[in-house]
Amino acid sequence: MMAASPALFRFAATFMALFAATYFLILTDATMLYGVSVWEKPAKFFLSLGIHMATLAWGISLLPPEERRSRAIRIAATAFLAAALFEMAYMVFQSSRGEASHFNLSTPFNVVMYSLMGLGSLVLTGVTGYLGWRILRGGTLVMHFATGWAFVVSAIATTLVAGYLAQGSGHWIGGDQTDATGLAFFHWSTTGGDLRVAHFAALHIMQAVPLIAWFWPDKRLAMGSLAVGVATVAALAMQALLGIPLLRV
Repeated sequence: MMAASPALFRFAATFMALFAATYFLILTDATMLYGVSVWEKPAKFFLSLGIHMATLAWGISLLPPEERRSRAIRIAATAFLAAALFEMAYMVFQSSRGEASHFNLSTPFNVVMYSLMGLGSLVLTGVTGYLGWRILRGGTLVMHFATGWAFVVSAIATTLVAGYLAQGSGHWIGGDQTDATGLAFFHWSTTGGDLRVAHFAALHIMQAVPLIAWFWPDKRLAMGSLAVGVATVAALAMQALLGIPLLRV
């Protein structure tokens, strides 16, 4: 995996380390935002993006050696890393100020940066979809089929959910407008709808489907897994829009 994309692999490891470092700040900095530590969001994004980078690096390893080293793949990986670094730099900056990075339109600066974060998110999903297409072209094994389509479907579903989210003023639909009463670690609402659940499901289609194909290499099962993934995202999005929490605690 490291040989397939050294940059993605190294940054994945770096982001995992930064997740641990940022999570430590939760224990040492009492600053709160939406009822939880101001460092909760950047910590979880470091973890999520680290997993995302590692998954992309593994996906690139499925390509023939000459394709892995192609200019287009290197540009795609570089674009993903640049967007991820920008997103995290701004999140950490805002957390250090005790301010929100998402849905924060309080100043012209925050409006511009939030818009740029949206563009960065499109780069992240665009690269994911592009690499999925390259994997589909680059092999005929079940794993190529499952991984390629998982990347493409995850990119589209995540973009749709994130796009809808960005049009609103927050991820909560009814219930307490705070993370303080949410589920442990994830902080998904337990009193109303929360669109982060659908976003999470959409994003992790790219890991779930290849994992299933790893244990049961069958194209029909891979197609069925993709269909279940899409249906799950749709159901979770509808549940959130109806103001119903994933779990009531």
